[in-house]
Amino acid sequence: MESRSVLRPLALAVGCLTFLAGCSSGGGTKTSTANSTAPAQATAAFARLDPATFAERMNDHGATVINVHIPYEGEIDQTDAFIPFDKILDDSRLPTDKNSEILLYCRTGRMSEEAGNTLHKAGYTNLSHLEGGMRGWEAAGRKLIQNPAHASSDTSSPMQHS
Repeated sequence: MESRSVLRPLALAVGCLTFLAGCSSGGGTKTSTANSTAPAQATAAFARLDPATFAERMNDHGATVINVHIPYEGEIDQTDAFIPFDKILDDSRLPTDKNSEILLYCRTGRMSEEAGNTLHKAGYTNLSHLEGGMRGWEAAGRKLIQNPAHASSDTSSPMQHS
């Protein structure tokens, strides 16, 4: 009899844990796997890409690459536009086709994440950002370039940079 009284609460506890595990979301609405080579999923605001995948997308997919970091602190070669993250929707250099692939980056990933969320809310559907930003890019052994012409055309924001 005693073994039944011990097993009943144990079985109840296991059943509850199984139920709760099945109810957890297990995923967010903002991200997809960093190594994903598929476009950002419809339920995700944007994909988070590691440096290798970001470079592959730059070279293989004809994406628009945008540095959203302010003030200017360097760039990845083949960057198409420099648009401050907090002015991203006001810029005419954004693709008019909201299904166009856009790759965003900044220094650490914070500003590109904000820009990605802003663009997603505005209806852009094929967005990705460089996880870890230019710091992650360099940590992966990739080079940044400095272009004084881009630095002098920087439209800085009063917000402190990341």
